[in-house]
Amino acid sequence: MDPHVKTNFLALYFRMFIKPKSTFELIFASNRSLKYGFLALLVPSTGYTIFYIMAYFAGGSPSTFKPWLALPIEDYFKFDILLCFPGYYLSWIGASATIYLLSKIYKGPGSFDHILAITGFGIGIASWSSLFHDLTDAFLSTIGLISMQEYEQLLNEPTFWHGLLLGLYTLYFFWFLILFTIGIKRIQGFGLIRSIIIALIGLLTFQSILLIFIR
Repeated sequence: MDPHVKTNFLALYFRMFIKPKSTFELIFASNRSLKYGFLALLVPSTGYTIFYIMAYFAGGSPSTFKPWLALPIEDYFKFDILLCFPGYYLSWIGASATIYLLSKIYKGPGSFDHILAITGFGIGIASWSSLFHDLTDAFLSTIGLISMQEYEQLLNEPTFWHGLLLGLYTLYFFWFLILFTIGIKRIQGFGLIRSIIIALIGLLTFQSILLIFIR
């Protein structure tokens, strides 16, 4: 390990944006994979809790997907303020367990702590592809510069904003997949194709669980 490279959480978190492979190696070598993975998870879960607080007070509600939980749709974001942390936590654990079990089938040597770091940082970094946009429109709605209801309508019609949303969702998907794949390939020693397949299954597990709780 390069003694000049800082290995505190914030240094590793920001380094992950530009040098994910070597940053994962630093995390695995630090013996703090579980701690750092959990701290990385707190970034989007805190960010989206703030989003739901602002969205609720701005009068927002889910518009693209019908919520799976039997909650009043007009108050859904109020409940999401409370559901965000547990939703992200369960999604993180579920995705990590899936990746770990699949890796064990192929005799991967990585520990569960390592997988928790991979998924924690994957979630904690790639979520910015949607989080920055969501925080921005919620903030502008809260201070009255835009109407969240009207903006939600624009996002679901053939407008520039709909195209922007699709672009962000595409970035979201591939950023997640790339970070998961890099981490899995590095710690398990698998080939690229096997790492991508396991990463994809882990990503689908994460997103499926998360969609139960939040929109």
